Amino acid sequence: MHGMAAQQRVEQIPKLIEMVGLKGRENDLIGKYSKGMQQRIGIAQALLDNPELVVLDEPSIGLDPVGMLEVRELVKTISKEGMTVFLSSHLLFEVEQICDHVTIVNNGSILASDTLQNVSNKLGPAMIHIELVDISAAVIAAVKSLGFVSGTWKTDNTLLVQVTTYTDIRDQVSKAVTGAGGIIVGMSQKNANLEDIFIQIITKDKEGKAK
Repeated sequence: MHGMAAQQRVEQIPKLIEMVGLKGRENDLIGKYSKGMQQRIGIAQALLDNPELVVLDEPSIGLDPVGMLEVRELVKTISKEGMTVFLSSHLLFEVEQICDHVTIVNNGSILASDTLQNVSNKLGPAMIHIELVDISAAVIAAVKSLGFVSGTWKTDNTLLVQVTTYTDIRDQVSKAVTGAGGIIVGMSQKNANLEDIFIQIITKDKEGKAK
């Protein structure tokens, strides 16, 4: 048990049981726990000897929405206790809600590593997501010619358009796309998020290697 004395364990375990929200269930068989409860008791085990660093690999994977929320709140609590949490996750919305420093890795290479705020500042104030039947070079060129567009990235049948304004300019983008022969299936404008940044950085990396 981490080389801890019996008295240390006696003092630490009740605190951890309460921290992870399992007070009153500590005498139940773990096999009777829900998946979310099992995740939380696993995290409690990792915290037993009060480590300086806690490594969590996809801690909310396979959980229902309530379980995911519980684990996210628990990770925030751990951080407030003064421990450093190293979180590995493909759920970028989760990373945005939990982390203050982000590292983006692709095929073993670090493409970006900075505070979440600084990474977010790499994009403009908003992104437009355009789902098309087909994304042609003519459509991309037409969108890029608009004065408020600072970048475009393609992923499957979706064109991500980085803009320099918070104003809703979807009508102008729509005219440019249809004027170039594009057929729009759907379009939305929203503030840039970590997923947009991830796609931008990964796409640039792939394009650079292709050259």
